[in-house]
Amino acid sequence: MGHSCRVIEVSGLRVAPVKGLASVPRAGLRLETGGVPEDRRLFLLRDNGSVVTMRRFPTLTAVVPELDLVAATLTVTFPDGSDALSSLGSAGERVGAVLFGKARTGLVVEGAVAEVLSRYVGERLRLVLAETVGVGWDEGPVSLLGHASVSAVGTPADPAGPDIARFRMLVEVTGTQPFEEDTWVGRRIRLGTASVRISHPLQRCVVVDYRPSSGARDWEGIRTLSARRGADHLTLGVIGEVQKAGDIHVGDPVELS
Repeated sequence: MGHSCRVIEVSGLRVAPVKGLASVPRAGLRLETGGVPEDRRLFLLRDNGSVVTMRRFPTLTAVVPELDLVAATLTVTFPDGSDALSSLGSAGERVGAVLFGKARTGLVVEGAVAEVLSRYVGERLRLVLAETVGVGWDEGPVSLLGHASVSAVGTPADPAGPDIARFRMLVEVTGTQPFEEDTWVGRRIRLGTASVRISHPLQRCVVVDYRPSSGARDWEGIRTLSARRGADHLTLGVIGEVQKAGDIHVGDPVELS
């Protein structure tokens, strides 16, 4: 099949309802101007006021969250199968922090989830619900990565899920060449009924070294990227800004303009 008649399509959608916990697949989602309403909608704060990330507590990625914004509940399931539920209606005290130069504000959610997560990591954590969409993401509301780029880098296999899950991207695509998404910077793409402008490549950090299903460090990801792409090009995937809100589903074509 020639380049001109390729089909580039959405092969996966993934959200992380709680920043630092597992990302979970979705068949479809609503993309608003600020991002996906359930993506990184909650975050955790340490007693020193800092936002919890996988850098500090990588094993949190083995905890699977299920967020229901309509019912206003958050359930988390641990590797041993135990779970805990908190009502988001209990959110009260307004708190804030800064991470990567961006203000993160929201309301503290009391209850079982914060308690069991604190026991899990051995340190008191507060669970915070962002009041608005878009508080939780670091680089931009849309992240996108092609399977071909992941294959070209050569990530280790994870029996618990697809290799691409390691990168925690909102949108996964097939039909591209390795690193082709880098060439989309500055261009607009249509994803389902949404329109997105690709703004910049996504710089990677040591978080990619950790297996997403367990938090075990099983890969020299940054070293591998440096060898494959160059020490001054430690990027994989791209970031986009939402120009027109809409709905995205797995199987939707990706149209460039």
